[in-house]
Amino acid sequence: MDRPLRLPQQDRADFETELGRALAAPRVREALREGGADARAVERLRRAARENAEFVLAAAAPEYERYAALRADADAAARLPVDAPPLGRGSGWWGVLGVIVPLVAGVAAGIFLVLGRLLDLVEDLDVLAHALTGAGWVAAGVAAVSLLIGGLGLLGTAARSAEPADEEASGPGELVLARDAWRAALAERGLLPYLVAQANAIPGQRR
Repeated sequence: MDRPLRLPQQDRADFETELGRALAAPRVREALREGGADARAVERLRRAARENAEFVLAAAAPEYERYAALRADADAAARLPVDAPPLGRGSGWWGVLGVIVPLVAGVAAGIFLVLGRLLDLVEDLDVLAHALTGAGWVAAGVAAVSLLIGGLGLLGTAARSAEPADEEASGPGELVLARDAWRAALAERGLLPYLVAQANAIPGQRR
């Protein structure tokens, strides 16, 4: 009966995958043919690799340690509470400046201009009418400027927040590369040499 691998569950599948590929590799198959092994030799090699997994895994220990460390860091980061990013908080202020302020200033401008126009029809209220009209135009200017500044701010915030996503999409992450490096080292320095040596040591092989 095979001993269970002393690996985390998520790494056992990678070990089994690389073991299957190594057993099918030309170097191993050639060693089996030269040794005159029977059809059951492949399963014996598979069982031997599992039972001596510590020895095989030691050949790729540096790569595995780096991969495990990166994975632990990623798991720890994933468990941290997610706070609102600074860009998100900043976009709220730009939203106020680009939407709420122009809306309020625009409504005020419309009211002042309408009242100024109506009061301008009354002869005794010319001064008040001109004051309201002037305030209306000032409010309209505030609405236009705040709309422009707020819109530019929102565009800038959106562009900055999109930059990390573009960097991540440009290529595989460091964790993925570390996993691939471990699997390659496991196959080239661990499994293949071990399996070839075991195949050459099968009793009764032809010389």
